Amino acid sequence: MRGSNYKIYLLGVLLLALFSGGIVQGQEQDKLVSLCVRESGDDAAYLKDYVVKLPKATSKDKVPVAKHTLILVKNTHYRFTVCNSEKYPGKGIIKIYDTKGLIASNYNKEKDKIYNSIDFICKKTGPYTVFISFKDGEQGMAVSILSYVKK
Repeated sequence: MRGSNYKIYLLGVLLLALFSGGIVQGQEQDKLVSLCVRESGDDAAYLKDYVVKLPKATSKDKVPVAKHTLILVKNTHYRFTVCNSEKYPGKGIIKIYDTKGLIASNYNKEKDKIYNSIDFICKKTGPYTVFISFKDGEQGMAVSILSYVKK
C-alpha cells in the first residue's frame, strides 16, 4: 500500500477502533438496563433509566455524583432499583431529595448496607432530585431504574 491508499486504510482502522469501543460500551449498558428492569420486579412498570459511570474520588471531600431532577406525582408508588456493573468496584447509592431535604436512600448508614431497591410513595407532586454516587468514592458504573409499582 502506498500513499493515499495507506492513509485511507489507516483512517478506516482508526474509525473502526473508535466506534467499536462505543458499541461495546453501549451493549454493556443495554444489558445492564435489561437486567435492572427484571430486578425491579413483576409488580413494577418501567418508566425511565439512568446510566451512571463515575471515576474514583480524588479525595473523601470530592466524591463524584450524578444528579437527575424529575417530577413525581402525589399518591404514586415508585421504585428505584440500582444494578451495578461487575467491571467496576463501586456499589451505587441513590439519595432522593425534595425541596426540604433527604427523603429516601437505598443506603442504611447505621447497618452499612446498600439495598438493590427502595420503594417511595410520593406525598406531594413536584420536583425531586436524585443523586447517584458510589460507596466510598469508588469508580463505578450502574443503572438506576425508576418504576411505577402497580397496585
